[in-house]
Amino acid sequence: MLSVSAWATDRLTFGAMFETRPLDATPLILGGKVNGTLSANVTTGSSNVRLSSVARYNIGGSINIDTGDGGDRLESRVITAIDNGTSVISFTPALEQSHKAGAKVTGSGNNIAASDPSAGAAVTPRFIARLEIMFDNGSSTIIVTDRSWRTALGPLVTDAWYSGSGYDTRREQLGWDKPGTDLKSSTWTSAGIAPPPNLATKLVARAAELIKEQERFSPVSVTNPAPGIWVFDFGQNIVGWPLITLPELPAGVTIKVAPAEGLNANGTVSQASLGPGPRGSDLFNTYTTAGRAGGETWHPRFNYFGMQWVQVTGLPSGFEPGPELVTGIRLQADVPIAGTLTSSNARLNRIIKMAHYSFASNLMSVFTDCPGREKLSYPADYTMPIGAIYRNFHVDGMLRTSMHHLVEGQSVADTPMAGNVALKTPVYDWGYSGRFGDEINWGNAIVFVPSFLHDLYGDTTVMSAYYDQMTDFVNYIQREKVQDHIVDAALADWVENDGRTSGRITGTWGYYHTIQAMAHMADLINHTEDAVRYASLAVDIRGRYTSRGNDSTVNATPAAQALALDAGLVPSEHRETVLEALVELVESYPSADGEGPHLSGGTIGLGPIVRALSAGGRDDVLWAALQKNDRPSYGYFMAPTTENPDGFTTIGERWTRSDSKNHMILAQIDEWFHAGVAGIQAGSLGTISATWADKLVFQPEPVGDLTSATGTFRRRAGEARSEWTRAGDAFALSVTVPANTEAEVRVAGDKVRASGRATFVGEEEGYAVYTVPSGMHSFSSTLKGFVNT
Repeated sequence: MLSVSAWATDRLTFGAMFETRPLDATPLILGGKVNGTLSANVTTGSSNVRLSSVARYNIGGSINIDTGDGGDRLESRVITAIDNGTSVISFTPALEQSHKAGAKVTGSGNNIAASDPSAGAAVTPRFIARLEIMFDNGSSTIIVTDRSWRTALGPLVTDAWYSGSGYDTRREQLGWDKPGTDLKSSTWTSAGIAPPPNLATKLVARAAELIKEQERFSPVSVTNPAPGIWVFDFGQNIVGWPLITLPELPAGVTIKVAPAEGLNANGTVSQASLGPGPRGSDLFNTYTTAGRAGGETWHPRFNYFGMQWVQVTGLPSGFEPGPELVTGIRLQADVPIAGTLTSSNARLNRIIKMAHYSFASNLMSVFTDCPGREKLSYPADYTMPIGAIYRNFHVDGMLRTSMHHLVEGQSVADTPMAGNVALKTPVYDWGYSGRFGDEINWGNAIVFVPSFLHDLYGDTTVMSAYYDQMTDFVNYIQREKVQDHIVDAALADWVENDGRTSGRITGTWGYYHTIQAMAHMADLINHTEDAVRYASLAVDIRGRYTSRGNDSTVNATPAAQALALDAGLVPSEHRETVLEALVELVESYPSADGEGPHLSGGTIGLGPIVRALSAGGRDDVLWAALQKNDRPSYGYFMAPTTENPDGFTTIGERWTRSDSKNHMILAQIDEWFHAGVAGIQAGSLGTISATWADKLVFQPEPVGDLTSATGTFRRRAGEARSEWTRAGDAFALSVTVPANTEAEVRVAGDKVRASGRATFVGEEEGYAVYTVPSGMHSFSSTLKGFVNT
């Protein structure tokens, strides 16, 4: 990796334009290097490309980075905190024969989409590159961006991160990126030299995987709700691009393509969940034909959309399209699948699928809150559901990238805000002040992310590298937020169904967790005095928290009880009382039909409710809540409505079904599906004090009317697998333990039988407990009279 000092090269922008274009009129920039041919045989090459926008970079048209044309990578939405950092993509392909160096295109990305210019992010596209090439004979050459590069405006005539783009194929310059092309014509001009976004800009390597195509969806139906309007339904809410495949049409026909997550009553698309406001409630892309023989194919490249439906207008009169006209291309950061789960119950499988697609939809260049309305990275939106996210995808690279942004988004000014972390990182508009800029359970991601990287992936390098920034955040909280060990969190249990849980409960819970994590990490990396101090402080916070009372008459919301139970804040002699209070509150939670149980928690409270009920042996309550169809429930998301005739296919942002229809925070129930129903755990359910590399526990729960469930989780050592069946009272379990791993297996019921290599440890809370080495192991038991205690 090159040092920053090696980047003494010029940042390029279009030579005839700078800084002052409206948001929806950003032209595509093309760049080319004159006389940049390589004739020697090349053995190795390395190119480091800095992107302050969404970009495509290729060499000779044969090696493509961040593009779908001839390469295996798609545009990477490299959105980064412009005030402190930009991203670098590094690669080392082998080059052969002669290549034109430096051909590229770029779009605006999120860098000019900021709603508040004071954030310093509203900058025009610019590009910096340094290409180092070594030849067989030992010689080398360096190609850098400078004024000898040429630029021109291209076919992208409008470009907006939220609202869409316009592409006029007639403006394409075919062959511009091929070796030997003459770029000296009057349509090309010397590149302009652009400054960095500001003097604090740094070049930062991207740790997360690039965005790639994952799936293609053909429409399950095509409707014609009004003359000239055609609506294509993919049957699944996805994130990505609408690909249009047009027959041969005359030049100059403009096709309008509008994505949506819902329908209006008249059958046209509703974009209510994707807007409104300055981000645009009228989202669409346009494509103007070139009149090519055999037809034309196109999709957007520099933005992406949440969509289940695509509405097409502008087709010639009398033309009736088939489903092949539109294809849905699903995009996602190319992270590996971590776990899978299926069961005998169709309703459960549907919720599992909805949750999985919600997580997939919000893994882009950063963890996003939703793929349409905001596309921003709010830390609590990934730290709170992490117990479900990591069971679906391996996200260690995403977490490392997030840590860069959290540090970039930390206030370093010599003010009382020093150490605070902005509510959104990367920071694109408001950052540090007010209710939405100063929240412990969003800012403490700067502590939780390094903790997750250790607990889930065995990595201590991030906590070591950023220990000072973590302590800066804790110091800020203690200096500005703590009163007698209590913290009042401004957003409380955000998107909780009724908003009744006190911010003093969620804030102090977050403070306690933060200090616990600091104590653990300080011990791991030999900050011994800090470890002792933080551990002592955690005891004091626990004592103050529990003195406020945690029963069914004090702080009486389900989230309040569950937060205390989940964090271990309740003294052992009172845990059963608080658990009973939680069960009563969940079962009696008011709703339209007057019957419970209902899961009402929000961003902070939902995960603890799920974990506390399961850890307390009340999986039956969770199962019963899954059967409900009125608000708040997952059945409410699945219920048919005018906007969604077959119900949601991803998890909504709010229990009310308002705002985004594709969000992660209410998908936290999925943690229980993997750790409870399938029973693949690391340590106790909901705790990650032991890393996945160190410990594995199987404890499946044969709950409700389930007759089977199969789950997998891929660890570093291999795949862990749990498969169980139930026929009446007869229960059979098969587990597979990866190589070099010892596991604990907890089997429900009595009259338990185990395969030969299982070692019986004893009975505990209604389970027969065994230890097993790597390999496959079988168990059977009788469930009659089984009670999970």
